[in-house]
Amino acid sequence: MIDRTNYDRIEIPEHLDEVVQDAIAEGLTRRRRNRVAGLLKRTGSIAAMFMLCLITLLNLSPTFAAAACELPAVGGFCRVFLFREYRMEDEIKYVDVKLPNIANTGKGELEVRVNQEIQKKMYDCLAESEARAKEYYDAFVETGGDPKDFTPVGITIDYETKYIGQDRVSFVVSQYESRFDAYNCDLYYNIDLESGKILTLKDYFGTNYREIIADSIETTIAGWSAEQRSILWEDLSIVDLISENTDFYFNQDGQVVIVVPKYEAAYGAAGSLEFTIQTPEG
Repeated sequence: MIDRTNYDRIEIPEHLDEVVQDAIAEGLTRRRRNRVAGLLKRTGSIAAMFMLCLITLLNLSPTFAAAACELPAVGGFCRVFLFREYRMEDEIKYVDVKLPNIANTGKGELEVRVNQEIQKKMYDCLAESEARAKEYYDAFVETGGDPKDFTPVGITIDYETKYIGQDRVSFVVSQYESRFDAYNCDLYYNIDLESGKILTLKDYFGTNYREIIADSIETTIAGWSAEQRSILWEDLSIVDLISENTDFYFNQDGQVVIVVPKYEAAYGAAGSLEFTIQTPEG
């Protein structure tokens, strides 16, 4: 979960990554503008049809979103693309990392902040996961286990693009382990491309956001079967689950989807729960 309270006060470290990412963002933006200008002169109205199809593909496929990095017809739309990927394996762990970056937001400082935050938080999670894997391996050997029989701990970092449009972008970066799911981590980013702000539920729904969301979730649950409702805690208060830091994303239709973490609303076997929020306006 992202603590957005102090987001705007994050200081950008003065190190090489910042210089590199600034240069990348600036270069991509300049190249995009030049290519788009030429393309529009050649294709006319065909570009509009292509753009509509492209938005759909960007929303549906993180793989396509990564590849779209090289497509000049992306135009002014934000890009979420594969920035860094690596794999490694030893007797203790195997690691598979795919880190995204954002570009084309028109907000250079925003891109630097978000991209550096993703890298820092995911690398911190990775370091903690590797330390846990080492502790688990040492305990296995110290209690008489044969190192040859040890099954390496899997550590994965990946991302998924949820929504890309002219006004906002939504994506999630996830870190999870094959043995210790209690330490899994999901970072949800919902960015207003006009203001360059990380959106909260209050920003989107207004001051009575908790009541709006709780009413929608309660309506959804009322339509569940008795068996489905039995997974929920008996004394569950939906409105108490909702805050400005509640995880959410925008789905392909631009609707808000609330993510309730495992154990917060139901038994562990239910995993995390997701609720698409319906408002009186639709």
